[in-house]
Amino acid sequence: MWYHKNMKRCNIVRVLFSKEQAKVLETLGDRCAALWNAANFRCRQAFLKREPMPSYATLCAEFQNHPAYKALPSDIAQEVLKKLRKAWDSFFACLRLWKKGKLEKRPGLPRYWKDRRTGKRLVKLIPVKSPRSYSLDARTLSLTLPADLRDGNSRLVLHTKGVLRFSGTPKTLELRHDRVKKRWYAHQVVEVPEPARKTRPEKCAALDLGTRVLAALAVEGLNRQILFSGRKVWKDFLYWTKRIAEEQSRLNRAGRKTSRQLGRLYLVRAHRLRHAFVALAAEIARILKQHRVTTLFIEDLAGIREDMDFGPKNFLVHNFWAFRMLKKLVEAACARAGIKVVPVEPHGTSSRCAVCGSPTGRPVRHKAVCKRCGYVWHADANAALNILLLGSSKGHGAEATPLKPLALRWNRHRWVSRFESAAGTPKTASGSRMAA
Repeated sequence: MWYHKNMKRCNIVRVLFSKEQAKVLETLGDRCAALWNAANFRCRQAFLKREPMPSYATLCAEFQNHPAYKALPSDIAQEVLKKLRKAWDSFFACLRLWKKGKLEKRPGLPRYWKDRRTGKRLVKLIPVKSPRSYSLDARTLSLTLPADLRDGNSRLVLHTKGVLRFSGTPKTLELRHDRVKKRWYAHQVVEVPEPARKTRPEKCAALDLGTRVLAALAVEGLNRQILFSGRKVWKDFLYWTKRIAEEQSRLNRAGRKTSRQLGRLYLVRAHRLRHAFVALAAEIARILKQHRVTTLFIEDLAGIREDMDFGPKNFLVHNFWAFRMLKKLVEAACARAGIKVVPVEPHGTSSRCAVCGSPTGRPVRHKAVCKRCGYVWHADANAALNILLLGSSKGHGAEATPLKPLALRWNRHRWVSRFESAAGTPKTASGSRMAA
């Protein structure tokens, strides 16, 4: 297996707490918000007055005697200021892109951690700079406390629920508060060492991303392509979108704009979509590893919504199609499996034949018919083969196969073939389970 140099991974576990411990966490979070708001006011005034923006070292020097800074352990206070400085660096980077015309809307200034309606500070997160101020194992999390919050112990010991998936050199830690679920989650960054890469014969694969077919996979040497149907994922997304619309209508009749239930529905929809995408990326990495693939060519769809006219009311493209998230998840899964991912320009891959390179016609959406050789392909499988030939620089000449692509569907747990039940037992066409 091979990893990139200094590759960082994140362990996420849920933090369990009592009522007394919840008050301590809320106090720490409120103090972090107070320091963030005070330092952000200083940065905003410098920006509006066109003065030099204070650096991280300058912020630490100016605020080391501030009451909000003194109320926190040094590793937490310094990490709050570092995150603020990174937020301003991101703002200036987006501002440069907007001036070059690469962003439609002007980026906004980093916001204060407060509720605009009530004016109260928001408890968002508690960042910790160094492992010397915390320790996290499979069952507990201990965190250094300021002197006024210590109750006979210098550290707050909390129980955790979850699995530490990555082991390596611990780096920073963030305790994030979920206001919808009213829970705390610990996000630990670990640096994974780089093991030696195994030498394997070069073998390539290609991935075409879409909306109705979320991904089409073509593997070199495999006589059929693999399609991941997005029909079930799309129907689930529409169901929760309908629930969100019903809640918004209820709030509108009551003269309100938001509620905790509305936030929960948005969160459920996002989590269910991400769950399907994470499982899809894991299944792709498993298939590639099974066929000993070393390089995956994936189409680069950056800017496709701006370059093509899908229509302003195309809900499938503008709301459901999260191709950037899927691409990142596939890249992360392939990195863990030791597979190199190479982006490829997708221009023309859906409009030419993978056998002879001639233009293709689309009598129906999912079929591509070559006007020269007469072969009929699944449009997404044809695009995946074109990406494979384009990325591997082998030119045209893919062998047409009578086998139809293998279609996998989402059963809300994993990606299975059409004739496979949720438990993994093959079924006959009539629906009864086949004998083993």
